[in-house]
Amino acid sequence: MRISLRLLILVLLAFPKLLSAQQNIDLLILNKEYNRALTEIQKQIEEKPSAVLFLKKGSVYQSLQDYQNALSAYAEGLGLEPDNVTLLEESAECFSVLGNNTDAAAFFEKARTLAPENLVLAGKLGRVYINEKAYQKAYDVFSSIYAQDSSNVFWNKQFAYCAFRVFKREEAVRLYENVIKTYPRDHSSYINLINCYNWKKEGNQIMLTIQKGLNEFPADQELRYEEAMFLYKTRRYGPAMVSFEKYLELEEQPGYETLMNYGIATYFAEFEEKALEIFNGLFSQNPNDPLVIYYQSLCYKKLKDFEQAGKLMQWAIDGSTPEYVAEMYHHLGQILGQQRKFKESVAALEKAFELNQEKVEVLFEIATTYEEFNSNKTLALNYYQIYLTEAGESGKNINYALDRIEKLREDLFFEE
Repeated sequence: MRISLRLLILVLLAFPKLLSAQQNIDLLILNKEYNRALTEIQKQIEEKPSAVLFLKKGSVYQSLQDYQNALSAYAEGLGLEPDNVTLLEESAECFSVLGNNTDAAAFFEKARTLAPENLVLAGKLGRVYINEKAYQKAYDVFSSIYAQDSSNVFWNKQFAYCAFRVFKREEAVRLYENVIKTYPRDHSSYINLINCYNWKKEGNQIMLTIQKGLNEFPADQELRYEEAMFLYKTRRYGPAMVSFEKYLELEEQPGYETLMNYGIATYFAEFEEKALEIFNGLFSQNPNDPLVIYYQSLCYKKLKDFEQAGKLMQWAIDGSTPEYVAEMYHHLGQILGQQRKFKESVAALEKAFELNQEKVEVLFEIATTYEEFNSNKTLALNYYQIYLTEAGESGKNINYALDRIEKLREDLFFEE
């Protein structure tokens, strides 16, 4: 007939005199009477110190989360038995909790040398290496564990993470896929697997992983954010806008950059009025961000409020960093052209090309602008020719430019 543990404890409590000193200490620890346990342990140490007593003393202090006193007790125990694996392991655990990963690793290493078959001990050492960012060492440890036991999901997760950190991406992908297959409720593995995939080459796998994760965690903010950002990076702006909105339903305090990406996706999805509302909100948070002003201008441009668009684009240029200026001048030139301010438009387009000589299509726009408003067609002809020279075969409007050059030459000939 089996006796329950609780009944056994009651029986033992009823007959304390029948218990040995060690049993009494164990019973006090079991009942979480830690202060009394420490008193009894200290009495026994004063009578006859032993590594076992110091181990119990340290264990009690650990239960009280008094890790420094626990370490002191373990150190005294190791003074009696320097190769006691349990004392080494528990000391290492305390060092780790206190953030001393260097000493934790040293104690785990010694313990592992004494007990090489102990995979749990090896796993703890691997975790400390990860905390130290010693990823190659951690990889070697978890690789050896995997060779002996490839079924442990927790260890496999650590192995996958280390594989990724030492640039063994394909191995990390395989390991994370197996972790998810074995235990689909492992949230962090979905995120890590997404990060392992190359978003430019393995987009289908990324979306499949995101969908699997959302099937398990339908209201998860992090997975919804990953979905929105992947769609945004791959320029699927309409679906990205929808995903950002689903994310924002879950996130009460979205970051500034997230709202910026949401606004950009909304703009390119051709919801200009909604995008303008988003950028207006961002402007109220940071009125000095030239990128926000830039997109406000683009929204007004789409909404055909060219006066406001031009004013904002000029503000954006004035407050912008160089990498944006050429594009901003390009848009400013188009905005001014829409307002029939051709001279100012050409000046802005010329500035765009001056700042970024890769924007060869700007030369084509200058040529067409000159052709529209200037009676001297030589200027337009010159810019068409410059465009052909700069663009080469890669120009988007080569055929049109060639046709216009031929026509302008004919006109100039007859004018003579």
